[in-house]
Amino acid sequence: MEKYVGACGCICSDCRVYKKTCEGCHAIEGKAVWLSEVNLDVCDFYECAVIDKKLKHCGECSLIPCDKFFKNKNPKWTNEMHQKLVHERTILLRSL
Repeated sequence: MEKYVGACGCICSDCRVYKKTCEGCHAIEGKAVWLSEVNLDVCDFYECAVIDKKLKHCGECSLIPCDKFFKNKNPKWTNEMHQKLVHERTILLRSL
């Protein structure tokens, strides 16, 4: 299966709910199932890149990685884990 990359660089196709209850962030217009957990109606990455800036993903933005990449840290991750993830997503998105 071809990898489906979301606006933020997450690999949607690796998610356990992909193709079950979710078709990926572009198909659902940034309204991910986890948004209620963070008190958002639309993913802030999707809203910024796709809705506001009319880009396909964050990799098309000259500001990548912006503050959103650094402030949206999973509390279970160490700072090193988070920095590595931001770096990997930035490289992936720039390559698209």
